[in-house]
Order: sequence, then structure tokens, then C-alpha cells
Amino acid sequence: MEATIPFYPFIVVPIGAAIFLFWRRARWHMAILRSGRPLDRFDRVPERIKALGIFVFGQKRLLQDLGPGLTHAFVFWGFIVLLATTGNYLTNGLVEAIVGWPIGSFFWSAIVLFANVFVALVLASVIYYVIRRTVTRPARLALTRDAFVILGLIFSIVLTEWIGDAFAYVVEPESPSRMWAVMAGPLSLALEGIGPEAAAIGFGVTGWAHIALVLGFGAYLPYSKHLHIISSEPNVYFRNLEPRGALRKMDLEAEPEEGEELPVFGAKGLKDLTWRHLADGLACTECGRCMEFCPASMTGKVLSPKHLMEGLRDQMAAAETALAAAASAQRAWKGGAKGGAAASEDALQLARGRAEEALSLPLMDNAIPEEAVWQCTTCGWCVEGCPVLIEHVDTIVEIRRNAVLEESKFPKELNAAFRNMENAGNPWGQPKSSRLDWAKGLDVPVLGQTDALAPPSAGVQPWRTIHATAPTGDPLAGRILFWIGCAGAFDDRNRKVVRAMAQLLRQADVSFAVLGARETCTGDPARRAGNEYLYQMLAEENVATLSAAHAEHGISTIVATCPHCFNTIRNEYPQFGLTGVQVIHHTQLLDRLVADGRLVPSAHHEAVVAYHDACYLGRYNEVYDEGRRVVESVPGQSVVEMDLHHRKGMCCGAGGARMWMEEREGTRINHKRVEQALEKSPDEIATACPFCLIMLRDGTTDLSRTDVAVRDVAELLADATGAWQRDVGAPAADPADLPAERAS
Repeated sequence: MEATIPFYPFIVVPIGAAIFLFWRRARWHMAILRSGRPLDRFDRVPERIKALGIFVFGQKRLLQDLGPGLTHAFVFWGFIVLLATTGNYLTNGLVEAIVGWPIGSFFWSAIVLFANVFVALVLASVIYYVIRRTVTRPARLALTRDAFVILGLIFSIVLTEWIGDAFAYVVEPESPSRMWAVMAGPLSLALEGIGPEAAAIGFGVTGWAHIALVLGFGAYLPYSKHLHIISSEPNVYFRNLEPRGALRKMDLEAEPEEGEELPVFGAKGLKDLTWRHLADGLACTECGRCMEFCPASMTGKVLSPKHLMEGLRDQMAAAETALAAAASAQRAWKGGAKGGAAASEDALQLARGRAEEALSLPLMDNAIPEEAVWQCTTCGWCVEGCPVLIEHVDTIVEIRRNAVLEESKFPKELNAAFRNMENAGNPWGQPKSSRLDWAKGLDVPVLGQTDALAPPSAGVQPWRTIHATAPTGDPLAGRILFWIGCAGAFDDRNRKVVRAMAQLLRQADVSFAVLGARETCTGDPARRAGNEYLYQMLAEENVATLSAAHAEHGISTIVATCPHCFNTIRNEYPQFGLTGVQVIHHTQLLDRLVADGRLVPSAHHEAVVAYHDACYLGRYNEVYDEGRRVVESVPGQSVVEMDLHHRKGMCCGAGGARMWMEEREGTRINHKRVEQALEKSPDEIATACPFCLIMLRDGTTDLSRTDVAVRDVAELLADATGAWQRDVGAPAADPADLPAERAS
């Protein structure tokens, strides 16, 4: 007796129905994607395929949270393995026959073994997820009917396969795969008492139930958030392979073709986003990992990256409804024109107009509240945490661009920052003539004004790749430009940092120069705030200056103490033609100089130091450990990690031009971050970013914890090497530049 699906030819009916229901909704998803702006993500195929292996099949980001990550991986891998056995049901045993044809039953038995193992793992994982959603209930997870429908379908699909296989083994007790079926085999022993005839009926019932559930599951996907089962793969494949710290360059001088509408700057409606960023809304799993460590979400702000994606998807769904209505009106109008059911042309135009309105409906205040748009610090945690590689920050910046460039709608505090960057070349509004005030008494060489850039002294070893994040090439082999940045030039606290760095370079006998008054703001705050016009104006000026420095003075390395300047020059200025120079952060250079013995931290300093990762240094540019090594090179100093560190490090609250905006809602982000540091009872807090330094210092002051000093890595090293006190051809350092214990 053989286990077969009764009335099998009728399977064409449910298959046809499932395909129709899937296509009925999926085609409107595709229509929305086609309405988006073009974006070329079809290059670098090997890297994209590799990403599929890492993030989809390897489940890399999900496995960082071991409990839910591992159970999700079991379900995902289980579905891949069960494709073979489920396919066997859908083909009434054809898969088993094909697999078993070349080498007998062994290969199929191996498949059955793995399938049975994953049957157990998937069932256990679904039970775990039900408990997690109903009992433990993490704040990032919503209790939705859709989630339980999908969990119920998954459980039922696997359960019917398990029971159906057990019935099949009762019908065919001599089947070679029975001994390998570690789940269905034992169950079949318990069912043997019903006899082969009853088992054949049971197999037929469970087989049809399994087929119906599988087809129903597939047909339901386009109507569910679990569309990510098939949309996450293309989302990962078409990921951004450019440097994460580089935003898309806008063509501000684009002219419309004849008959086309005027170009829209940024993203006002759905059709102004690229197709890949529209696809983000379809790929979102609503897992909430993006908001778990989002500084705005953590501190009670309106902004939630998860809610942005949900809002985007809801707006897409409304647009799909409008497109479907327009298509129906089109068919009705054509039918009337051919003598069928009459439909007026006015009704057709009305439907088309509504579809266009749906695609043009503003994203701001529909997909995302206006205040939430400006609460983003662009720290990149949402992008880092998302398992399907959604690009939340790009979407928010595109919305900001439209608000600034077309609507002149932005927080009033940004007016002063924009005006100062445009007129004075820095957000502080200080005159360019004061850009060298930080260097008083240090005799710092200015490029083109002094002959200070001698070739490196004989005996200097070429760059050796000490660490994976070390820059390409030897930064000491060529001529070095020290980029001061606006904070280093104009903020009193950060002037001490660049003074420390300059004296450390002198102490290490590193020749360098600065631009002085020719340096201007990199434009990072303008670009992140959406003012692309102002950013490009500043960028073009700086690129011209830096290109001339490279061509005329042989500058091959730029060293920056500000991660925002570092990121902008390194990752975004190549969009405007900057070539021939490598850009490094001062922690990378200091780490090199300490490793080479050119800086020797000899002074003992007993201190536990909490290290804060700057977002634009760490998450955006993968520079994490260099600063820590420099801190720990000082005798007596040790680094204590905050609970959120490295890739999970929390933002200080100043990024995304938030430095220049008021924080009116919820807990202040810098207070939250300082509290996290103080939980570790440190003696000092170290960072490597001028904005982080300001925010963390303000946090310790506001929380009445000024006993915990906030220092830059360069300052801590200068303390230990004696660079502060070294004669640099000028009067002794101002006492204000010395640490408190040395100034006294």
C-alpha cells in the first residue's frame, strides 16, 4: 500500500487561487516601487551575493541577540530544509522519486533526518515566540493579530507535515527513511494501532491540510508584514555598498526634460524616494531592533525608526489602494468606450488624480511626525541594528532636504547655524581671522606661509598594518595636514584638545602644517540638517583648497580630531573630486606613534576610564579600538566599558546637527549617556570627538558630577608623555591648557 494524496489532480485549483491572490496584491507593491526614483544598485555582484550569505542565510545581525536570534534562525533554516519535504507533498512524492533516483534512498533519508530535526526546532521556536510576545513582552515588540496569524500558520504547517509523515510511515512501514525520521518515526509507532487503511485516510487529510496551509501562507504574505520573508533578500542584495558615512549627492542644477515636472529636492512624497528606500517599507519586520538603542527612542522622544517604516508602509498601502482604484476606473472607461458598462471620463480623471495625490502626499506628518524628523541624531544605530539592512537615516535626511530646500521648514535654532556657516564658514559665527587663536604660543606652521613640511627624517619605518582599521598607506611617509575643525578652532574646551595634539606631533617629531584661515567648515551640520545647497558650497570650497594643498605642497595625509570632519572629508568629499589623499583620525595616528615608540607615556596615572564611542568614528568608520589602546598605554590607566559600547554605543546627542537645536522633549540624550558612564564608577570619561566632549561635559555638569572629568584621548596621552610641558619654541603652555592637577 502506498501513501498518496487523494484527488491529487485537483491541486491546480488551490495553486491557481494562491497565485492569483498573491499577484493581486504584489503587483501594486511593484507599482509603488516603479514609481520611485531610479537608483543604481546593480554593480559589485560578488559583494552583494556575499551579503546574502552573511545577513540572510547566516542571520548575522539576528544572532547578536542570541535567544530570539537563534530561534528565528531555526525557523528560517527550517523553512529552507523543509522546502524539499513540503515540495514532496505538493508534487505527490515526485521530489522523493527524483532525489532517490541516482543513488537510492540515502540522500532522501538524509533530507528526512534534517527535516525532522528542524520540525522539532521550528515547533519549539514558535512556542518560544508566543511566550515572548504574551508573557515577557519586550517593549520593542507590538502585540499584533498579524504576528499570531503568521505564528499559527507556521506552527500548523510544520505540525501537519510531522503528523502526515507519521501517517505515511504507518501506511509504508518498510520505508527506508523511517529510521531517520527522528520525529515522525516515533509518532508513527504510536499510530500503528489504527492500521494502514485508516492511516492512508489520515495521510490524505493531513496532506491536503498541509498543502492548503502552505499555499494560504504564500498567498497571505503580500498582505502581511511578514512579506519580509521574500522581500528581505532583495533588500539585502541591493544594500548600499558605498561608505556608510556618505549621503547621496544631490544634483542641485538638474533641469527637467521637455514636458517633465520641475525636479523635487529631497523627498516630499513617496515618488520622491528611490525604489530601494521604498522597498525598505516592504522589508521591515517590525522587530523593533532599530529603536532598541535609538537615542531618541530611549529618551522618550516621538521619533521611532520602527514607526517611520510602519508609517511609510501604511502610506504605501493607501497609495496602492488609490492606484488600484485608478486601474479599475481605467478598465471601466475602456469597457464603456467599447459598448460595455459606461463610465465617465470625469470619474477616470478623478481616480487618476487621487492616485497621483497619494504618491505625492507629504511624508512629513503622514509617515513621520514633523518633530520626529528633527529629533534624529543620524547616529546610525537603526541601520546597524536592522537585520534586513533598512536605511532609515537616508530617508530621514531626504525628508529634511525637502523641508529645508523647498519649504524652508526647519527648527528656528538652525537659522543662526546656517547663517554662520554661510557667512563666516563656521557654525559659531566667529571670524576666519581667529581660526589660529588656539595655537597662540605654539608656533604652528601654516601651509604656504612657512617651510615647515620637511620630508620625513631618515630611518622612519614605512606604515605597517598594526590593526585591521589602520588606513591604507603610510601616513608618516608623506606630508601631513592637521585639520583643526570648527570646534577645535573656536570652542574653548576643544582648543585644549588640538593644542595637545599639536604638541604630541611635535614631541613625536612629526612634521605637519595647518590651513589656518583657509580652513572652513566641512559642512557636515548643514548636510545632516538637510541644507544640501549650503553643504555643497562649503564642500566645493574645501575640496579646491585640499586639492591645491595636495598638488602644490605634496599633502598626502589629512589628520582630523573631529569624527564628523574625518567622515566628511574621507567619505563625502570624493563625490566632489577630492583624490590623492588619505584621511585618518587622530586616534589612529596616536595609536601608531605609541606602537612605534615615538610617543612614550611614562607618567603613571591611576584611573579607571569609561570610553565613549563617537558614532561617526565607530559605527560609520569602524574605528573603535585605537582610542582605547592609547588610553590603556598610559601606566595605571584602564578602560571600563559601558553597557552600550562599540557597535551598540549610544550617541551623545549632538549628531545630525542636533548640536545646534534645542532638546525639548523627554530626557536629554547626553544626560542618559553620562548616567550610563557613571554606572561604572569611572574616574574619568574619555572620548575622541569634540561634540561628544562638549555634550558629555555638559552632562556631568548638569548632573553635578564634575568630579568625573571628561577628556579627549589626546589630552590623556599628553599628560603621560609630558607633551604639555615640552618646549615647542614658544613660552610655556598656558596653565589653562594643563590638567587641573598640573596647573595647581
